[in-house]
Amino acid sequence: MAERLLVRALKGGKSTKIVTLNGKKITKMPSTLEKLPGLKTLDLQNNLIPKVCPEISTLTQFQDLKLREFYCEGNPLFLKQPVNAIKQEEVWSLQEITSRFILNQLAEKNPFLMQAIEWYPQVRNTISQGRKCAVCGKSFLTIWLECVEFVPPSKNWKISRNLQLVPLRILICSYKCFNQRGPNLFGIAQV
Repeated sequence: MAERLLVRALKGGKSTKIVTLNGKKITKMPSTLEKLPGLKTLDLQNNLIPKVCPEISTLTQFQDLKLREFYCEGNPLFLKQPVNAIKQEEVWSLQEITSRFILNQLAEKNPFLMQAIEWYPQVRNTISQGRKCAVCGKSFLTIWLECVEFVPPSKNWKISRNLQLVPLRILICSYKCFNQRGPNLFGIAQV
């Protein structure tokens, strides 16, 4: 049933303004929503969605969609249940160490590396997958620690009054940065 509703919405393309998948027992947020640039209202209430899909995981992407109403209450997406994590000091691979060095040097506009990187398309392809740590701002290649930060929704959104915080996916490069995180940032763990 939910698939048929979504296919119908996708057929509408740019003219689709409202998608309602309330109580359809869906377990993941439809990543195809990014193909609906005219979407104004998204209703995903009372489903089984545990996380926001990568395609629309950040608030800025939602704002690019010009989303005005977002209803997502009744999903395990908003459960804030802290658990103790075991700190495991990991030894980074040589590729990770090298990638972090190159990414950070490129961010500082190192002229030697900027010129040298043009000669190695495979290296360029590998480091293009780099991310920035939300705490220290330095670059890293592999996701070291995935977190969630609960932030107030955008003022532009028309949402129910009981929705006070929205989860935002945050990536952190190390336990050192994890220990320096803010009080509203939680590590994501499989339990």
